[in-house]
Amino acid sequence: MPLGNLTSQFFANLYLNELDQFVKHELKVKYYVRYVDDFVILDSSREHLNFLKNKICDFLKEKLKLELHPDKSKVINLNKGINFLGFRIFFFYKLIRKSNMKHFNRKFQMRKFLFNQKILRRDKFVESLEGWLAYCSHANSYKYRRHLLKLSNEFLSKKSFKIKNYKKHQNFVKKVNESLSEFTVQKTLLLFKKGLRINEIAKKRFIKESTVWKHLINLVKYKQLPLIEVISKEKIYKIISRIKGKKDKMKEIKKRFNDSITYDEIECVLVSLKKGK
Repeated sequence: MPLGNLTSQFFANLYLNELDQFVKHELKVKYYVRYVDDFVILDSSREHLNFLKNKICDFLKEKLKLELHPDKSKVINLNKGINFLGFRIFFFYKLIRKSNMKHFNRKFQMRKFLFNQKILRRDKFVESLEGWLAYCSHANSYKYRRHLLKLSNEFLSKKSFKIKNYKKHQNFVKKVNESLSEFTVQKTLLLFKKGLRINEIAKKRFIKESTVWKHLINLVKYKQLPLIEVISKEKIYKIISRIKGKKDKMKEIKKRFNDSITYDEIECVLVSLKKGK
């Protein structure tokens, strides 16, 4: 079966279920992550990791007739980053592997050439770009994605074309706008992580404080920022104690306060509760 085929992925997971059971129930590994044929084990002891590696190696050979890749199976320090699913994963952030970026850039240049030769349709060019941007969005790739979008928009804007599928064209424009919106939210997150206050971020970015709050609320909603980093523990408890039920509206909750609790702070807590804490 071809690599990447959904059927081959299904059977790989089925076949490697034996490995999962062995690692979790016999070796008692606490931190184990597997995706198809890639897996990672985390532990504080290098000696224990080498012991686990040898055990897994023996199990794969004897039970499943498989072998670990000699160059890819390593015991490394976490601060060097873990190569997993095309990313280098560090403790607080993820990067796209340089080899993956080079591979995409070669394909991107080829697609531009095919598009210029009228061999590749515009919608196919856009689809390939969207797929790559969606993949990159799982890493800390704000500047790279913005740069790629800029290059693509400049390239496509120079080409005259007829819109064959208006709905698909509208969807692309919407996704580009959403991507740009996401970039501005991530820029706010970066400044907030650096320790800047809300008024300082607004001043530095030439935006309103209410816009900064919208960004922070969005980040809390999608679990990119812990609520406790935005609002103090005391305020969180105070707001939660005044919420009477799921159908409570912000205006009703605000009326129950005589102090300086703001609508933005209330909304921040509400979106956090809605997202399953």
